[in-house]
Parts: sequence; structure tokens; C-alpha cells
Amino acid sequence: MTSTVQPAVGGPQGRTFSPVMEFLLSPFDLRSWRAVGSITLGFFSSVFAFSILTTIFSTGGSMLILLVGVPIIGLGIEWARLVARFERWRMTLVDPRPLRPHPYRPIGSGPRAMAEAVFMDENRWRDVIYIVVCFPMALLEWVLSFVLWTCSLALIFTPAVLYAVRQEAPEHLPSDIDTYLPAVVVACLIIGLVLLPVAASVSRGLIVMHRAVAEALLCQGEHEELRRRVETLRDSRSAMLQVEASELRRIERDLHDGAQQRLVMLAIDLSLAADKVDKDPKAAKKLMNDAREQARQALAELRDLVRGSAPSILLDRGLVAALGSIAGRCPVPTMVESDMPPGERQPHAVERAAYFVVAEALTNVAKHAQATACEIRCRNESGRLVVEVWDNGKGGASLSEGGGLAGLRDRVEALDGQLSVESPDGGPTLLHAELPTSTE
Repeated sequence: MTSTVQPAVGGPQGRTFSPVMEFLLSPFDLRSWRAVGSITLGFFSSVFAFSILTTIFSTGGSMLILLVGVPIIGLGIEWARLVARFERWRMTLVDPRPLRPHPYRPIGSGPRAMAEAVFMDENRWRDVIYIVVCFPMALLEWVLSFVLWTCSLALIFTPAVLYAVRQEAPEHLPSDIDTYLPAVVVACLIIGLVLLPVAASVSRGLIVMHRAVAEALLCQGEHEELRRRVETLRDSRSAMLQVEASELRRIERDLHDGAQQRLVMLAIDLSLAADKVDKDPKAAKKLMNDAREQARQALAELRDLVRGSAPSILLDRGLVAALGSIAGRCPVPTMVESDMPPGERQPHAVERAAYFVVAEALTNVAKHAQATACEIRCRNESGRLVVEVWDNGKGGASLSEGGGLAGLRDRVEALDGQLSVESPDGGPTLLHAELPTSTE
């Protein structure tokens, strides 16, 4: 078996070069100029951010005795969070890989909850530290980059300047300039051309270094992200075990109260029919018909228990058809929008979870939302199934513990998905669920 090693791609047009050629051509690489732009933008933004932060903190600190300084300092912390968002974007100007922001503690309701979220959140203070650290870094990066680029360009254009002065105002030059002018011209050109790729490479290196600092202070590390996902999956798995246990109890109860009772009645009817088949054929025939009806209903109930509450249309025709079915039964006029190709199927667990999300959401819309219109949106985005339910009702829905939506969140997170609800008072309400359809 043979394998092909793909060399790294470099150069201005994405062609493959050796490290030496990539260094020499770095002044003509768009990434170098984007690095210069990012460094320049970072210099001015860091000066502005640091000035605002120090002003807010000094003002708040001087007014702490009046307790007015506490919300002022909180405002400064939130300002650092805004700057951190801008800095994460600035780092993508050269390296397009997105930076995952670290999670912030959500701001609750009430002064105490807000104060705890702002002042006790480690990641918010990391944003503040970043602004303090970024200010001297950005200053040093800009000075170093500016000096290198200025010197290299000045040396490259020095021969042209000397030639112009020699032609227009030779009296400003030494009388023996012609003796060493060629050597000066050659030396300036060589030094300037050597400094040019140095300036470009240093600029890109400075941005790489700054991105590493930004990732360390403003972003969620891989280990932290892995730990968070493990904790989330552990909690969701525990919740799912509880859901499965309650589901098993429900099935046991339904078997006892439904199919089991019908099978008992079926046995009784068959026994009575066997006793009457010779003496009263007409009554025996009626009992046989009753027994057949009991058998049919028992089979239907057993089929529903095997399949769960998901209808057969979900198993046979897929998610979009099943969503159309429950949308047609909803008392609120509901429209289904899907950009998924006809016949496209997702993993059964994903389709089942999406179906339950929509079914529960429509139930809430019908019972509580007082809505007059509802939409179900379904699409596939980069290996994730996105399902949204929108209604124009009164709003107020939440993922509070113990509610139906909280149970759906546990079901979605058990598949490593995400469920969120936007439902301000007065509406509208948007329930957004994302489920991974493939493992990476």
C-alpha cells in the first residue's frame, strides 16, 4: 500500500514552496499584509480599550465608599468582555480558524445573582487581565513591525532619493559622491531587500504569538472543553437513565392496564365460545367476533408499546413526513419548512429525538402559547440536524427544571446536542435544537 504525503501549502496563491522560498516570497503573501493590518488595528484598539478600562476602574474604585463604584466596576468588567469578543475576531484576520470563547456565567435575575455572575466569574476576570497584558504586547508588536517595515522600505527607496537629489540639487551632496555612490546604492538595496521578508515574517510571527496569548486567556482550552463535554454527557446520561426507568414503568403499567387485560378478556371469550359452540352456535359466533376484536386491539396496543409514542410514519417515511403529520393534527395552524432532500434519513435516535422535541413544543403551543400561527423548520447544517419551532404566542416558555422542555433538553444533550429557547414575555417563542448526525 502506498501513501502520498501532501506538502504544506504556502505562498501567495496557495502554491507549494520550500521554507526558504516561502520566506523570500512572504512580502508578497496576503497573509503578511493582513498580519500588518491586524497589528496596526490591535495597537489602536488596545490603547483605546486600556484607556477606557483604567478610567472605569479608577472611577469605580474612587467611589467604592459610596457603593456607587460597584456597578461602575461591573460595567468595566463587561467592557472587557466586549473587547475580548473583538480580539477573538481580530485573531481570525490572519488565521481563519475560529476561536471558541470560554463560557461565561449567565446573569440571573436580581441584584445578588447579577453581582455573583459579574464579579465571581473567572472568565470575565481573564478578559480584564487580557486587556492589561495586551496593551504592552500590542505596543511592542506595532513598534517592532513599524520599524522593520519602515527601515526596509526606506533602504529600498534610498537609491532613488539619492539619484533625484543628485540630479536636482547636487550642491547638497559631497563632491566625491560619485566615488562611493554605486556602493551605497547596492548596499542599501541589498539590506532593504533582506529586511523586507524579515519584516513580513516577523509580523506574521508576532500575530501567531499574540493568537496563542488570546487562546490562553480568552478561549476555552481543549482540555477544558473536553472536561465540560464529559460532565455534560455524564449528567445527560444520568437524566436519560431516569427517563428510561420511568419509561419502563410506563410500559409496565400500560401492559398491565391495556394489552394484558385484553388478552385476559380474549382468553375468557374463547373459553365461553368453546363451551357454547355446540349448544348455542349463534352466541359462540358473537363471542368469537368479540375475541377477534380483543385480539386486534391487543395487537395494536402492543405495536404502540414496541414503537413507543413515535408513529409508524416516522419509522417508514422519515422525520419530515412525521413532522408534517403532527403539524396537521395541531389545533394551531402550523407550517413545515424543510430543505432536506426527499427521502434523506438521519440516524434513528436523532430522528426520534427531533420528533419528540417538535411534538412537545407543539403541545406547549396548543396548551399555553395562545398562538395563531406556528412554524416548524428543519435543515441539515454541516453534519448537524437543526430543528426549530416558532410561534407568535405570548411567550414565557423556559427550560426550568421539572418541565417538559427540561426533559427534552436531557434527551437532546444525551446525543451530544444542544437545546435552547428564546421566549420573551409577549412572544414570539423560538425553540432551537441541534443534533449531531455523524461522529467526527
